[in-house]
Amino acid sequence: MHPSQPDPVNILLVDDQPAKLLSYEVILSELGENLIKASSAREALTYLLKNDVALVLIDVCMPELDGFELATMIREHPRFQKTALIFVSAVQVSEFDRLRGYEAGAVDYVPVPVIPEVLRAKAKVFVELHRKTRELEQLNAGLEERVAERTAALAATAARLQESEQRRSLALAAGRMGSWEWDLLTGEIHWDEGQYRIFGVDPEGFRLCSESVEPLIHPDDLERIRRTGRDAAQDGLPYHCEFRILRPDGEMRWCIAAGAPSHDALGQPIRLSGVMHDITERRRAEEGLQQQNEELEQLVEERTREREVALAQLFEAQKVDTIGHLTGGVAHDFNNLLMAVLGSLELLKKRLPANDDRAHRLLDNAVQGAERGAALTQRLLAFARRQELRPQSVDVARLIQGMQDLLERSLGPEIQIDVAISELLPPVQADANQLELAILNLAVNARDAMPRGGSLRVSARKEQRAPNAAGPLKAMAPGDYICIEVSDSGIGMDEETLLRASEPFFTTKGPGKGTGLGLSMVHGLAAQLGGAMKVSSRVGLGTTVHLWLPQADRLPDDALLPIIDDEGYGTADPAIASLLIMVVDDDALVRNGTTAMLEDMGHVVIEAESGSQALQRFSMDSAGIDLLITDQAMPGMKGLELIGRLKTLQPGLPMVLASGFADIEENGNAHDIPRLSKPFRARDLAAAIEQAFHLTRRPLAKLVSSES
Repeated sequence: MHPSQPDPVNILLVDDQPAKLLSYEVILSELGENLIKASSAREALTYLLKNDVALVLIDVCMPELDGFELATMIREHPRFQKTALIFVSAVQVSEFDRLRGYEAGAVDYVPVPVIPEVLRAKAKVFVELHRKTRELEQLNAGLEERVAERTAALAATAARLQESEQRRSLALAAGRMGSWEWDLLTGEIHWDEGQYRIFGVDPEGFRLCSESVEPLIHPDDLERIRRTGRDAAQDGLPYHCEFRILRPDGEMRWCIAAGAPSHDALGQPIRLSGVMHDITERRRAEEGLQQQNEELEQLVEERTREREVALAQLFEAQKVDTIGHLTGGVAHDFNNLLMAVLGSLELLKKRLPANDDRAHRLLDNAVQGAERGAALTQRLLAFARRQELRPQSVDVARLIQGMQDLLERSLGPEIQIDVAISELLPPVQADANQLELAILNLAVNARDAMPRGGSLRVSARKEQRAPNAAGPLKAMAPGDYICIEVSDSGIGMDEETLLRASEPFFTTKGPGKGTGLGLSMVHGLAAQLGGAMKVSSRVGLGTTVHLWLPQADRLPDDALLPIIDDEGYGTADPAIASLLIMVVDDDALVRNGTTAMLEDMGHVVIEAESGSQALQRFSMDSAGIDLLITDQAMPGMKGLELIGRLKTLQPGLPMVLASGFADIEENGNAHDIPRLSKPFRARDLAAAIEQAFHLTRRPLAKLVSSES
């Protein structure tokens, strides 16, 4: 049997624009809840007064009453003080507006354009919280009703016990009651059959006296019973006591004994007579009710903690996702700018007089600055998980051994480096260049944490991610992984710093000494490759970074590197000397820079600013074009779409795809196309051209230079 589905709750959507109301309705329809639309604050208030609403989605800018005023009116009504309110704003929201919204009772803001997954996630959290709150209220009501019933039963029992002190015959008829009598002059005790039954003893074999009865009383209650009996005998007061008995079979039961004294002619008490009631079931019910109350309180606390954790996780995920989109877009634009700068500087350097040392130094400074900017954009793209990766089978031991000299030069003589990686370790599936950069980043961070020197250890081991893994491994798919650990003996981090260590742009190195993207880049690289990262640290004991990467399913291949000449151009095939090349890019700076580099190599270039314009040029003169170089991210038609069409129109045409970040989907049009990552240099461009002709295996006889 399938569990019953919960009843849908009401979500009120308030916006004066029907189109936006329809979009919210489409986004939230997957939740399966009742979606109610209101086009004004007045209509929303009318619906609220008549119905129970779990969540109200309010537009900030509306005629008559704006969102803030509507939220204030809702919160002032006692029924809606706990109703969740979410503002939707299509304008830039200032910190003042946010504070004003929260003071009005809002629980969150959603900016426009609305991200459907985020809006659904937020709405689902508050809908589930509303549903759980209603369930708890119903459970509380049921518990209160049961407590009232138990209390009424206890009151009725107390009334019967009081009446039994006056009417002994009624006590004898009760199923779990017994009567007793204590002769104060002789000390003799008398029980009826009910009394023997309560104590669980046989009237025929039990010797009734104080010495035999006292062992049947719970030790913790015996002295209180004695004291209460003495007070009643001496003062002639009514007797009432609640206590526990221990029956011969080992069972413990709760009882209430009540009695009243009888007096002689002189008014002196001569006996105590009364009844005893077995109240074990009542006490068990009370204990059970108390346990249910404790469990309910614990459940409420757990649900509250879960809600707080869920909200915190949602906020953190939204923050990181927003920063990732922002940094990825900025890095893409900077790549285009740096592409134009580096290309122009490289061409300019070739045209400077060889004896102008000052000009060469200035030009070299400019190139170094641009290259540092390119490195920074790569870190931004790595954090945003939008860098272009070329995953392959990588031998970790061989890669790190090849970095030994680089690490020693980067860390200096005061840092002792220890590499402990078995050559039998399986390879990982990673981008070798990016992995090398990540390890170098971690090593430099470790160096900065050891200002007086120390030791750096790089190790790796094989691990398997279990299906029920927790912590950082939870986000990885089950399977085999290689865990690379970079440990230092530095100053370490306190808990507060450790919690923020992987945050983007967070650094403890001071102004101008760090971008705060080192660990973020490594974390983004690991996540993009399907792995994970964890940082552990203790003050004074150093820091260890654990980097999990998926194990490769094949042996590593040695990379075939293009031959680069002194001028920076590929010379593996000198037959590629003068080509007619079409360059397609919507950015004029990038297009002009690429054209200048190609012309400097001796090629003839046709430019196009869009995919549609490129197709028109091919339709006019397709036979004379030898090669296509196209950007990927272009409006109207992306580079892959253009490549797909030209594969049909011009089969076998060599093509190169350029991109500023990883926006290329792996499909049939991309797997056999050489790629250029922006910003690229002339040598990268020459190598990509050579690779394009190598992949297409196109004859190069007609491509010889006109000078030959």
